[in-house]
Amino acid sequence: MSSNRRFEYDKGPRPDAEQPGDENERDADEGEGDGNENNGGGPTDSNRRVAAVEPWLAGLVSGVSAFAVVFAAAYQLAATMTATGGFAGVEDGPSRWVLAGLASLASHGVPIELDGEPIEGGFGSPYTAGLASDVTALIPVAVLLVTGYLLVRYVSLETSRDGALALGSLVTSYVVLAVGLSMITSWSPNEEAGANGEAETIAAATDLSMVVSVTGTALVFVLVGAAVAALPRLLELAPVELVDRPN
Repeated sequence: MSSNRRFEYDKGPRPDAEQPGDENERDADEGEGDGNENNGGGPTDSNRRVAAVEPWLAGLVSGVSAFAVVFAAAYQLAATMTATGGFAGVEDGPSRWVLAGLASLASHGVPIELDGEPIEGGFGSPYTAGLASDVTALIPVAVLLVTGYLLVRYVSLETSRDGALALGSLVTSYVVLAVGLSMITSWSPNEEAGANGEAETIAAATDLSMVVSVTGTALVFVLVGAAVAALPRLLELAPVELVDRPN
């Protein structure tokens, strides 16, 4: 047996050799880090998706879309009312398009007139039954609130000027469409008397009161929806610090 013993030691892995599990662990750690950032209450305001379009164009599209939704909902209610005999007592009832137009305008507070005079006792008259109700009055309120919220929430409005342009074009396009609708919407209950010039005509008012009524309705509820959408941003810009007062 040789006196010179050789001891062989098990050499560990080379320092530059990367273990297969190291990369997986690193990826897992990065995934956990990303998850922790998003678990703090959902996506932050900086991570939300916004549409990079011109503010006036976004407002214009929003106003036209909002008015189209209001009219479509009024048309559906008009179709339901016609199908259930809402104008059974009238010989020549209005078409669904005319009824939807009058109902849309009446839901904004626009007066409905008979030969230029406001109809007295509207709900008691067989000509105006169903033109305005609790349901039709809530349609523009809900649509305008949602439109104002979505406009501020998902459109890139960097400055107060952008916000004013967007909201201004929204309300303007909405009012212009309402005025146009009031000018083409009318109904003559007794068309046979028209040959003698004695036909009565029911239409929405097209004077200044109509413009003021529609503008006020659109502006108020669009601003409310926009304020709700802008509230988180305002809170981030101006954080409120709670200070405990000593007893």
